[in-house]
Amino acid sequence: MEEKEEKKVKKLVRKRKKKTKVSPVEKEIRLLIETGKVLIGSRKGLRELLVGNPKAVIYASNIPEELINDIEYYADEGNITRLKFPGTSLELGKLCGKPFPVSLITVYDEGESNLSKLKKLTSK
Repeated sequence: MEEKEEKKVKKLVRKRKKKTKVSPVEKEIRLLIETGKVLIGSRKGLRELLVGNPKAVIYASNIPEELINDIEYYADEGNITRLKFPGTSLELGKLCGKPFPVSLITVYDEGESNLSKLKKLTSK
């Protein structure tokens, strides 16, 4: 009689990633990017603030103070809504689906999102 050795087989079990709660601000910005017309980037955004007529600008909270001052000055001159994203530029880039930091988003058409709701959410 031959003895058969039973091999213990380990089953591979995949662990599910925990779903993180998405804040309402992030939902609105994602909807804005997916359905609206936006321009991403600080250089192009500042240029458009000077010559174009965007509806709003969204900027990250960790950008340099000089850039914030420029954005605020040009937005006030053109009566353009400015919104401060509470997260960093890396988080804003990830929210936009980009693998790099995004410091400024210029909004031309809001699409299905609601800018007034977004303004209320970011002002808290």
